[in-house]
Amino acid sequence: MIELTAPKTLVRRGRTVPSRTGPALVSAVLLVLHTAFALRNHARFRTTGYDLGIFGQAVREWAAGRLPASAIRTASAPPGFEGEALPLLGDHFHPVVALLGPVYRLVPRVEVLLVAQAVLVSAAVYVTGRTAQRHLPELWGAGPVVGAVCGLAWGTQALVGFDFHEVAFALPLLALACRTYLDGRLRAAAGWAAGLLLVKEDLGATAAVFGLLVVHKARDGRDRRAGWLLAGGASLAAVLVLKVVVPAFAPDGRYLYAGQVG
Repeated sequence: MIELTAPKTLVRRGRTVPSRTGPALVSAVLLVLHTAFALRNHARFRTTGYDLGIFGQAVREWAAGRLPASAIRTASAPPGFEGEALPLLGDHFHPVVALLGPVYRLVPRVEVLLVAQAVLVSAAVYVTGRTAQRHLPELWGAGPVVGAVCGLAWGTQALVGFDFHEVAFALPLLALACRTYLDGRLRAAAGWAAGLLLVKEDLGATAAVFGLLVVHKARDGRDRRAGWLLAGGASLAAVLVLKVVVPAFAPDGRYLYAGQVG
């Protein structure tokens, strides 16, 4: 049974549950602001072929049921490449972008990517705000404030302010992984963190470290096994992606960024 005890507080089975209104409102406001900014930026020709154009071509290919490729990316393709479009899975491993394919089929415009990025950021803001409410109950307004800080942080603004990037998918995944970790639902946390493997090849390291955190906090065998599975599986997956999958698609048979740091 749920009963109202204050305008923005619920009591459920003997415990206080902060209202979702504050974080939801902050999330909605930032969604509108980020979307408007990104679309206006695009309308004023301040977006670029790198990266919005490339990802736009990638999503178009996914929408057509084909593996992602980009004619724009051929401008900086490895020496000797003579194809019309560079296979993008030979550049970076980001199959999660395929989730935008069905949306692009309905609305075949590159602006879909900009709106999707704003939605992903907004989702992370909401989850982060709700997490703050749950774990900082003594701080009034923790949910809206922490959510706003998340959405207005420099890194978030840099993401929204420059085209589209696949790392936007990592934000809600990390937010959900951290929330379930703090809630003590460690197997769920490991599951959310495992999704990072589909976002970009270098996030395998992040997922592996998260697995070690799950092991450290585990209180029973099932949670501990989930942590070790994530740590070991993410490490193995990262190696396979970098050494096998990406080179298999790359025109020159190697991972282009292997020698780069940062």
